[in-house]
Amino acid sequence: MDSQKIKMELAQRGFDFSMLAKALGKSPSLISKVASRKARSRSVAVALAKVLERPIEEVFPDVQDYYQGAPQSGKERKQKERELIALLNDEK
Repeated sequence: MDSQKIKMELAQRGFDFSMLAKALGKSPSLISKVASRKARSRSVAVALAKVLERPIEEVFPDVQDYYQGAPQSGKERKQKERELIALLNDEK
């Protein structure tokens, strides 16, 4: 989805970038920049997708980093680190 489509769908739900920014503790310009692909923030992208009730892959199909790669949360990251350590220790 392009920035205008994201903005339009937010408006249909009664929201705008400023409201989302306040809820996330971020600046409205960051929300706008993420929507227009001028900046990257996984947390903002996830929030936009959630508010739009769409999969992140649908909202940001061109930004694979948002839905592939590193685990999302600190808890998931710790689990993956433990898996990696166990894997590497088994190879010795």
